[in-house]
Amino acid sequence: QANHVFMLTTLFGDDDNMAGWGAPLFHGCICDVDDEIQYHYRSTGSKPKNKTAKSDAMELRVPLSVPKVRGFPTYTSAPDQPLLGVPIREGSLWHLSAQDRFEPVTFSLYINGFAFSTADGIEASVSLSPFSLVRNCRFQSGECSKLKSFKVSLLEPDPCCYFAVRSACEREADEERSDWVLGLSHTILLITDSLLPTFSVSCDPVEGIQRTSRRLMAGYLIHRDDSTTISVLFCELNAHSAHGAKFVLYENEHCESVVMEIMITESSVCCDVVGINCSCFIVDCHHFASQTPSERKLWLRALSNVKVKIQNRAPDPSEEELTHYRMSIREHITALEATLEPRIVNEALLGRCANQVLKPSEETLLVAPRPVMDQKPLLGSHVSL
Repeated sequence: QANHVFMLTTLFGDDDNMAGWGAPLFHGCICDVDDEIQYHYRSTGSKPKNKTAKSDAMELRVPLSVPKVRGFPTYTSAPDQPLLGVPIREGSLWHLSAQDRFEPVTFSLYINGFAFSTADGIEASVSLSPFSLVRNCRFQSGECSKLKSFKVSLLEPDPCCYFAVRSACEREADEERSDWVLGLSHTILLITDSLLPTFSVSCDPVEGIQRTSRRLMAGYLIHRDDSTTISVLFCELNAHSAHGAKFVLYENEHCESVVMEIMITESSVCCDVVGINCSCFIVDCHHFASQTPSERKLWLRALSNVKVKIQNRAPDPSEEELTHYRMSIREHITALEATLEPRIVNEALLGRCANQVLKPSEETLLVAPRPVMDQKPLLGSHVSL
């Protein structure tokens, strides 16, 4: 009596189409076939090919590895997104509503933005993003100069909102302003942290991916695509070669798909963005946000070191030198990991949207911010502190 085996059929023809797959889990049925085929199967472990429909049954095989996840998340950074939850702090502030004129408002700070309302019932709400900035500032003349003011920039350099604290005691006014500024800056960092994966800065190349062999430092960063969208990308700084170095943006840590490459040259602009507890920095015309201000400092230090070597026409580093560079960076990474606090939010605080087409620096529509002293404030004359 024939022994029956589970049979799976295929529409793809012969089993040459299955090349690259792992060991078979199932075999084609060998019942109800002639003795010659059964003998061949039992002696060789495989079925001979012939023109019968039954012998066209295919083996089912499984891949040796699971395919990598493709794509990268993009979020909207528009300021009109709904505020989440209940206020984490409420109080009274002064809002600059016209030229040299502050009016009292009720201010509410949320986990992803803030809202304020005037005495006559006008209300406004603003959702923040990783590229929002908060700074202390001082107006140089008029009634506004008597207040302890600060500004919240939604997109550097403009637009921004001005608020202030008024108190008979200057020390108390300074302390209250500091509390509000720190609260806003922590909200921005919380939004940033909610979008990024767990801290994963690395120095080690990806096994089997040759393009990562000259990696100095890599990790997830948030990239500002345009005025209303941001993307989470895996970024990699390579060691210098000849007169430049590559700053590569991948879809994810597997480094299989390159989104964009930025060439670092001796004239590249690599600088931080000024703000309280700010984690943003600029590489040419591209704006990035790291998980923490300390991580930003490490990225900028690595970029600066690469630029110095390019400017000094240093020879390409050997494998031994690359190992030494990575050991130095790894020490800083270990120190950073020791200071990380537990994650508070496990879900993204911004809404998802479609991916944008990202372009290299020379084609991007983004413009690097002007130095602070060249900026023209919306209202009044002020100095950022």
